[in-house]
Amino acid sequence: MPKSKIINVNIIIDSSRLINDFKSPSKDQNNPTGIGHNYQFMVVSDGASITGQGTGDLSFVAKQGDIVRFYATSEYNNFDNPVILYNLFKFGGDDVFQNPNFTLENFPGADIVVPTKFNPLDTKKATQNFWFAQNTVNAKGVENYGLRFALYDSDLNIYGYFSWDPQITAK
Repeated sequence: MPKSKIINVNIIIDSSRLINDFKSPSKDQNNPTGIGHNYQFMVVSDGASITGQGTGDLSFVAKQGDIVRFYATSEYNNFDNPVILYNLFKFGGDDVFQNPNFTLENFPGADIVVPTKFNPLDTKKATQNFWFAQNTVNAKGVENYGLRFALYDSDLNIYGYFSWDPQITAK
């Protein structure tokens, strides 16, 4: 049996464009505002048969046993208008994942390196909290899933809840 992989899916949300285009988004986390695939850019590592890299229409193939992790950030790396991914769930297709809902994995106070100045690059150690949504590919097929995230304004107040619907193929 081939060795399973960890497949990372990084999602960058175009938060400025969302705020510009949606003046009154849903404030109900259970009924988020649906958005098109042109408000996010997704990049995957270690998937097979990757298409749509850098678009909102990312498609990749995962194998049974692979772990898929989703990360989300604003185009400002959450410095301005941060986003928090809060729900990934199956809404159609085959039962590809081990669980119908992804789980939140949280790693508080992880050690990182940050620059203190450039040219030459000086660094220091710091800590940061990391989190992602994770699930294991359990079966072959094509699963449609919903992805929901919260968008915050520059004062860190909830601006609105949004969703869209990517797809994963497992072989």
